[in-house]
Amino acid sequence: MMNTMQAGAERLTAEEVAFYQEHGWVISSRTLPDGLIEETLAGLEEHWSGHRDRLLEGAGQYCSDWMPGAGDGTRNNEYISLQNRRISRLAWSPIVGAVAASAAGTRCIRLFDDQTVYKPGGQPGAVVGWHVDGDYWGTCTSQNLLTAWIPLHDCGEEMGPIVVLDGSHKWSHLLDRKALSFHSANMDALKGYVEEMGFPFQPVVMELKRGQFSLHHCRAVHGSFPNRSVRPRIALAVHLQGDDNRYRAAYHRDGKPVVLFNDRICRKNADGNPDYQDDTAFPVLWREEEM
Repeated sequence: MMNTMQAGAERLTAEEVAFYQEHGWVISSRTLPDGLIEETLAGLEEHWSGHRDRLLEGAGQYCSDWMPGAGDGTRNNEYISLQNRRISRLAWSPIVGAVAASAAGTRCIRLFDDQTVYKPGGQPGAVVGWHVDGDYWGTCTSQNLLTAWIPLHDCGEEMGPIVVLDGSHKWSHLLDRKALSFHSANMDALKGYVEEMGFPFQPVVMELKRGQFSLHHCRAVHGSFPNRSVRPRIALAVHLQGDDNRYRAAYHRDGKPVVLFNDRICRKNADGNPDYQDDTAFPVLWREEEM
């Protein structure tokens, strides 16, 4: 099952929007300039060498920020576009913003957060378990957030690209949250449970060419299998919000408030709550009137 945009198009067609709404994912064509990919790769090397264009207080403490010496496994650097100008040019691309806005049906798309994930080759334990992004964003009023997944090279099935359960954004809220775990390496355990619930278990592997990117809904169940190739799998995940998203108080099971790293770095609104419309922490990728 595959749905792609026409080459050079920056927005989804009505048919592609309907596909996204039905399936919870869509794949772009080669719309991202090669120069942006090369700049991002150079920006990653800069970041790992210790360079910062902007210092984010708490990075590495309250969010993942892999640096040399932190181990040879999967590398995860969060909020990296706010720290490196080169990477921000891809993460904040108006092409990504325009496509995401058409999928989400919003007039404006902002950054929510982002991360680069470097998955080494030949590590069978380097699995990202089935999870739902929206489960980690309890402070968001919107259930219409989405993620652009951008590999920085051709990414075939053997490299362990993102895998989305087709249509799961419609029923993931009915699953027992204990059945989902970002850290679980058992990718087969969920199948029987989902089918017992009466839902189809249909994994869709996002095999992408360099320059393509996929979008998935914030309620879509997704994960990734190991990278079986000899090359590292490097991808940028850009989490996006519409202008309708606002902060709301959320609490863990123990009663403690949920505090995202976003909430620590953005300004506060008149009520003293994190302002998800802060242009510094949540820059606008695309707004309709700019077209």
